[in-house]
Amino acid sequence: MRLLLTVFLCFIILSSGKFNIININQYSKSSIQVTVYGAVLRQGVISLDPYATIQELLSKAGLNENADISSLNLETILHDKDVLTIPTKSSDISVNLISINTSDLNGLLQIPKIGEKTAQAIIDYRNQHGLFQILEDLMKVKGIGQAKFDFIKDKICL
Repeated sequence: MRLLLTVFLCFIILSSGKFNIININQYSKSSIQVTVYGAVLRQGVISLDPYATIQELLSKAGLNENADISSLNLETILHDKDVLTIPTKSSDISVNLISINTSDLNGLLQIPKIGEKTAQAIIDYRNQHGLFQILEDLMKVKGIGQAKFDFIKDKICL
């Protein structure tokens, strides 16, 4: 019965004459543009192949001697227009900003007023939508409103 229904629907769609063949290649990108700041030798926009990882970005940008990549997941796949800040090593922890784009669950838990549920929601958002483009995008995550964002915005970076 299901097969018959499928064949019938295909027949109706094909006989209607209201479909166009499209070239899917026109919608695929040959490169993505990612902006990188922080402890890299080459800051700014870097062109990469689609589905490039943070590791590939760092290979092109180069790390300076202060770079601290210990909290980064180097296998994270980047998307067009992603923005990344590579943290620096520092003995003064209060100066370090926490990256909402690269921190793991434990790193995100270091942000004041961010609990485990909200930290996981940030990671889930990144996995679904790609990296945050601007800090204010963090308010798209369930559990982070204007008041919480205003409280933490000076403690985070991309």
